[in-house]
Amino acid sequence: MTTRLNATVSLTEPADVLAAVPHMLGFHPTDSLVVLTLHDLAFTPRFGVTLRTDLPCSMHMCGFGEHLLSGPLGRQRVEAAVFVVVGAEPNACDDNCAGACRRPLLNGPDVPEYDTGPPHADLIDMVRDSFHRAGIVTAHALWAPEIRAGTHWRCYSDPECRGEVPDPKSSPVAAAMAAAGVVTFGSRDELRSLVAAESSQAVARWSAKLDALAEERLEDDDPTRVRRDVQLVLAAIQRAASGSALTEDDRLRVLLAVSDTRVRDIALGTALGDTARAAEELWLGLVRNAPTPELPEVAALLAFSAYLRGEGALAGVALERIEQTQPDHQLGSLLRQAIDTGLPPAELAAIARDAAEDARIMLEEDGAW
Repeated sequence: MTTRLNATVSLTEPADVLAAVPHMLGFHPTDSLVVLTLHDLAFTPRFGVTLRTDLPCSMHMCGFGEHLLSGPLGRQRVEAAVFVVVGAEPNACDDNCAGACRRPLLNGPDVPEYDTGPPHADLIDMVRDSFHRAGIVTAHALWAPEIRAGTHWRCYSDPECRGEVPDPKSSPVAAAMAAAGVVTFGSRDELRSLVAAESSQAVARWSAKLDALAEERLEDDDPTRVRRDVQLVLAAIQRAASGSALTEDDRLRVLLAVSDTRVRDIALGTALGDTARAAEELWLGLVRNAPTPELPEVAALLAFSAYLRGEGALAGVALERIEQTQPDHQLGSLLRQAIDTGLPPAELAAIARDAAEDARIMLEEDGAW
């Protein structure tokens, strides 16, 4: 779930909405149900969060709309929604719902063979009913096999509502994203590759160097070391923000410093200031080279910063790396819960400020600040 762009862009036609979806998510979805929430219908309607989920097999369709509303969208006070299905015909799958939610399918056998309607109409029918019972209006329900220039799209409610997807790269949202320096990826796997390890050789080299630095630190019993580590991290971010290149040794020392959760908690505050983008770029570079022991803390910093910018997809893949290496990581689990429940970034920012202040107070009390 994500809200990526804080700008005014008019989207009045279904085709424009379809072309905007990859940019609102951060990547081009496949085999997906995308929900775009709408708010302030009585005034100037605006889009809220954008949620993507895998298309469910028919045996998992029962209660799917209720699942969306009780989980990710439960906090959003949604007034209306646009549903976008991306994907071809559903896979063959036995329905194990035992008749609990069966109904005539909108694209089922009773529809003339010459026009069976868009695929996955049964899913849209069920989700739309669930949202209607929750008081949420369906503004549009659209289908396209993929979101690519020239692809034919259709509406679920009106057989005459159809057309071709305009080039997503030329959409008004794409222009606004480019102006804001925001990247849209070709797929979620492409996004995952952004945070993947650069190479096993690089990670092994960093691991050996980190071991040597850790040995040096064992001899340093200065109680103010944590304060010096915080200063080291902040100085590195300032240098990066000013355009100065950091050496590999600089980056290794930053990685080792933020592996201390007290330093990490204070470093969360860098996502709230003028050097936030420089800090995030530093975290991303460290994630790509971090050995397993040092990975979770810096990946959490990356996920936190990305989520505050509205980059929920990037935050999600950063958290995936934590979950693969340390599933019970406390901050990673809290951030995952924030994403899954749709916690507004502003609320998460307030939590980070409190965490940073608590960390400083604890260090002062211990004489380490």
